[in-house]
Amino acid sequence: MSLVLVVTERYWPDGSGGELATHLILDILRKRFDVTVVIGTKNPSELPSVRYVYEPLLSKREKPILWLKTLRLVHTQRFQKLIRKSDVVYIPRFAFPIISYAKKLGKKVVVHLHDYIPISYTATVLAPYEEHKRRITLDNIRLECMKSHKHCIGASLLWWLSKLARKQISQADKIICVSKRQAEIIADQAPELRDKIEVVYNPLPPEIVNAEPRKKLDDTPTFLYVGGDSYVKGFHTLLKAVKELGKQKVKARIILAGEYGDDNLKTLNELRSRYPGLEVSVLGRVSHDEVLKLYEKAWGLVFPSSVEEPLPYAVVEAMALGTIPIASSVGSVPEIIGDCPVKKFLFKPGSIGDLIEKLKIFTLQSKESILGLAMECKNRIVELFNKENIERKIVEVFKEFLN
Repeated sequence: MSLVLVVTERYWPDGSGGELATHLILDILRKRFDVTVVIGTKNPSELPSVRYVYEPLLSKREKPILWLKTLRLVHTQRFQKLIRKSDVVYIPRFAFPIISYAKKLGKKVVVHLHDYIPISYTATVLAPYEEHKRRITLDNIRLECMKSHKHCIGASLLWWLSKLARKQISQADKIICVSKRQAEIIADQAPELRDKIEVVYNPLPPEIVNAEPRKKLDDTPTFLYVGGDSYVKGFHTLLKAVKELGKQKVKARIILAGEYGDDNLKTLNELRSRYPGLEVSVLGRVSHDEVLKLYEKAWGLVFPSSVEEPLPYAVVEAMALGTIPIASSVGSVPEIIGDCPVKKFLFKPGSIGDLIEKLKIFTLQSKESILGLAMECKNRIVELFNKENIERKIVEVFKEFLN
């Protein structure tokens, strides 16, 4: 049986949507090929018949350090033995220095992109792309400088790392993108990658795609937000919109999950005390399973992202579980929603006024209307993320090099 060697610094449950997708993809591949995974995660969620090899050199997550240690890894006897036995090398994260070594040995290489690392130091692109396409590097430096002085210096010195990643990725035989919009943006910035790109939506966990929406809605319109106080996830936009809802005496409940700094926690507490019509509940960081439970009582998911989201799992999972997205029209969000009736709740990225208007309209919906739209959301996700189609496309990518 053909051997697929997977090299990744992170593996589920360490990580987020991209790592979960890798885990689900390997569950597909293991039924058809031998799979060995070299990882920097000590306690992975293991799949039957898959061999996991912990590699300390992959344990560092900062890209410059990771890439230097990956260069050390390819010269170790233990790794050379693994790669010589393999037929295809699969890189679902950032271990790109492996590519040139694998190609020297005549191996086929598949790279899976869950972000914009070939064209962006931060692996993100501000939306809309058409307005930011000529200033991605400047946007990256600005975003990093907003975090801290240390991040600012790092971005100013290392902005060129995406160019190195692009050069390494260009040696791959196939590049999987997770949405049409992501593929379009990457191909526009890096045209030499265009002919190697294959668009395959990430598979969904069976418990998500097969679950019937279980909605436990009370009489208060309830919104869920899961992005923490991240600027790129649109927290600043949400905060201003919620404040305006309070001023207009709109009755609603806002549940916030994720990490929040002390200053933002103070602001949220002030909103709670100042506007009695608003119930503001800050849960902090919660597990993936806890987030899935929150969808049961949420009328809608507020997703005010300011970046071109490649394939936002939050939106996909919410819709699969019958929670309506009130989302900025960024990245693949319009692609995911398609002609589903909930597209009327899409708003212009960064537009506080547009978000306020959509939230106000949403609070006027009846529970019966919300439940009807919940089923529309579920049906759209089942159609778009058809299990058989996704599995077939994934297997075809690898079979092309194994026959």
